[in-house]
This record gives sequence, C-alpha cells and structure tokens, in this order.
Amino acid sequence: MEGRISRNSAKGCDVKIKLIKSFGFFAGLLIVCVPIFAHHGGSDYDIQHPITLKGTVTEFYWSNPHCQVFLDVKDDGGKVVNWTIETLAPAVLKRAGWSRETLHTGNQISITFVPSKKGTPVGMLRKVVLPDGSELTGGSLGEQPSQ
Repeated sequence: MEGRISRNSAKGCDVKIKLIKSFGFFAGLLIVCVPIFAHHGGSDYDIQHPITLKGTVTEFYWSNPHCQVFLDVKDDGGKVVNWTIETLAPAVLKRAGWSRETLHTGNQISITFVPSKKGTPVGMLRKVVLPDGSELTGGSLGEQPSQ
C-alpha cells in the first residue's frame, strides 16, 4: 500500500493543480492589463473646456501609439511651463495632413487642446495653427485639414 496514492490524496493534488493554473491565469491577466491601465490611466481630459495656448515647440515626437507635442508656454506670471500635448497615432495624423516634418523645435504655434482634469500641463490635441498660418486638426474621425 505504500506505493499507492489514496483517492483523497489524488483529489488534493487535483485541487492544487487547479489552484496553480488559476493563479497562473490571473497573473498573466495582470501582466497584460497593468501596462494598458498605466498607458491610459492618466487620459482623463476635460472635453467640455478646450483651451488655446501660444508657445514654442521644444520637441515633436512622431511615434506609435501616440505622437506628442512638447511646448513651452509662458503663464500669466511670465513663468515658462512645459506642456505635453498628446495626439493620435501617426497613421491617423497622416490622413489629417500631418507628417513627421510638420513641427520643428523652435516653431511658434497656437494649439487648441482639451486639458487634463488633474490640472497638470497635459492635454489632447484638437487643432494647431502652424507658423505659416495653416491649420491642422488632431486627426479625429471626420475632420479634414484646412486649406
């Protein structure tokens, strides 16, 4: 009888295996979901109150999943605040008339965006007025570039 596994012992092993598989499933799910939350967790914008600022481009990041415009803007007290304005993906911006050469460091632009609800200098692009006066949208569905 020493070599045999009792029915109760076998059931105990089955339960342990199921627990280990369940833990593995939930650990895998957590590994997949946490980066998604981290990426979109701060994307809480005040769409009811878009703002327009004039400033100097410090960087234009053309890359998936979102392009970004970094902009220095002087506040009412004369202090320079660096804003990070998120856009949609490069493919979406291309259809709206953008390219990786649209903005350059030092460009003076006017940008309309919806700000973060948290009050941080972060927003989601709606429209930009380029140094030559032409306008481009943020690439939302149905928007076309201005001529």
